[in-house]
Amino acid sequence: MIGAGRGWGRVLGLVLVAAAFSVVPSTLLIFVPLALMLVALPPRRPGWLVVGAVGLVLLLSGSGEGVLLDFGRGWALIVGAWFLLAAAFLEPPAFLGRGLVAVTGTFATVAGFAAVQPGTLGGLDRAIRMRIQTGLGMVLQMPALAARPGLSDALERGAEVQELLYPAMLALSSLAALAAAWWLFRRLTTRDTEALRPLREFRFSDGLVWALILGILLLLLPVNGIADRAGSNVLAFVALLYALRGAAVLLVVGGAPGPLGWILVALVGLLLYPIVMVAMFAVGLSDTWLDLRTRRARSKPDA
Repeated sequence: MIGAGRGWGRVLGLVLVAAAFSVVPSTLLIFVPLALMLVALPPRRPGWLVVGAVGLVLLLSGSGEGVLLDFGRGWALIVGAWFLLAAAFLEPPAFLGRGLVAVTGTFATVAGFAAVQPGTLGGLDRAIRMRIQTGLGMVLQMPALAARPGLSDALERGAEVQELLYPAMLALSSLAALAAAWWLFRRLTTRDTEALRPLREFRFSDGLVWALILGILLLLLPVNGIADRAGSNVLAFVALLYALRGAAVLLVVGGAPGPLGWILVALVGLLLYPIVMVAMFAVGLSDTWLDLRTRRARSKPDA
């Protein structure tokens, strides 16, 4: 999401986020919506329309079996369709609003399917749990971890958190993939390199704070099971968005660091991850009421 070289650095960051957090093939999350955009959204260029149609057929009918692959295809198709629907009603350049509508609509659609066909999501849960445990097993077999039981325990706890919060991770990866697909669509069809704004301008409707409150209320309800899990995932997803908003505020207030500064930021983030995330979340949440970037702009003396 860091602007560089006509926006390619920004889209590369989005692709990396989609790949890092996705529990399904991230290529599907990016290229299925991109193909739908090329087919359905203006300006419809005949050449790109054909590319989109052929790509859509290949992506949805490729070889390979498995619950995760089938789910990934269906999810990518639904999230892309919801994005097209949102694009029809939300004026540009409101990508984030469209993206959030698409992700929310997709979760609602999948929940509807699960209600009609109980047990559908059970197979998905088992497949994702198996994938996470398989990856964890491969990591734990590394000789470097044999003499460090504390690190092994931390990795196991991390795997448990990942199993619980994979819906939030899927939501984040879908949003990043949609952003990458939108940028590529605009770049291919109109040569627009500013379809996505820089990270320092990242913001969303202040009404999203109600989703944060909803997540907290679901966790506080005196019931177990689905309400707890739904609350945890809603809270995790919205908290990540607020943390990203906090990072945007800090970029404006503190200025963008140079190459060495980004390396130091990455090291501090890795070493003090929980503290950094809580701090950025607090800044992002406070920006809902304080609008820190606007205040800073007003406080600057005229040149």
